[in-house]
Parts: sequence; C-alpha cells; structure tokens
Amino acid sequence: MEIINKLPDDIILYIYTKIIKRYRFSKGKLIKLIDVNKYSFLEKYIGRRIKSFCKSYQTYSTDVNEITYNIQYFIPNVSEILNRKELYIDDDMICIKMTENENSLHYEILIFKLKRVEYINSEKIPSIYYKGDLVDYDWDVFSYSYTT
Repeated sequence: MEIINKLPDDIILYIYTKIIKRYRFSKGKLIKLIDVNKYSFLEKYIGRRIKSFCKSYQTYSTDVNEITYNIQYFIPNVSEILNRKELYIDDDMICIKMTENENSLHYEILIFKLKRVEYINSEKIPSIYYKGDLVDYDWDVFSYSYTT
C-alpha cells in the first residue's frame, strides 16, 4: 500500500474505487465499503449483483431520440430448492427497463420470486413450473411502472 500512496491522487482514487472496490468516492471523500467477502452472511441481505445490462438507441421519423436501458439484478432466492440449477430454473431477480426520451423518463420494474404455493387459486393460470418436479411452486410476480 505504500507504493500506491506515492502515485498521483487521480490514479489512487481509480485503484481504490474501480480495481480494489473497497471505497466509494462521494462529496470529495473516500467512503469505505463493507467487505462482502469477509462478511458473506450480509450478501443475502444487501447484495444486489447485476446479471445483465443492455443499452439501446431508437430514433423515430419525428426526430425523437429514445434510449432504453434493460437491467437485471440477482436477488436472494426466497425458496432454496436443491436441484434448481439442474432443472434450469432462473434465480429470483429484479428486471428494470428505463426508457428515456427528450420529454420524459419511463420506468418498468418487475420482481420475480419462485415461491411455494400455499393454496390453489382457480382464477390464476399456473406458470410452466407448476407441473413436474415443482408442482408445489409457482412464480410470484410484482410489476410496477411510472413516468416522470
């Protein structure tokens, strides 16, 4: 660490925040982050890891430019199913779609959690996981959207 301290400030800042990822730079100060590897039990409660990120541009004939961001986050699984990976079932996740144009910003948020079915609701159509090895499980989906 003594070698790092002899480098210019902007390089030190880059190393601490981008490479080592132990600090965050906010309001002119370095803020120490929690070492999730050291305290791995916290990851279930605070860990939000990005699974995928996609950015796309759209131009319409009326010269309106639109940028769309699609972001998927891992979240801790509600139901710990031993053979979940073998059955090719995705982990619980949050999907966010942000659409930005010159006039507004539109958010669509979807949360997917695979949960044990407590009762059978005749009005709800079961998902594809409702049969087979996971007859007692179904997706709990929460969706929300708004425009600013």
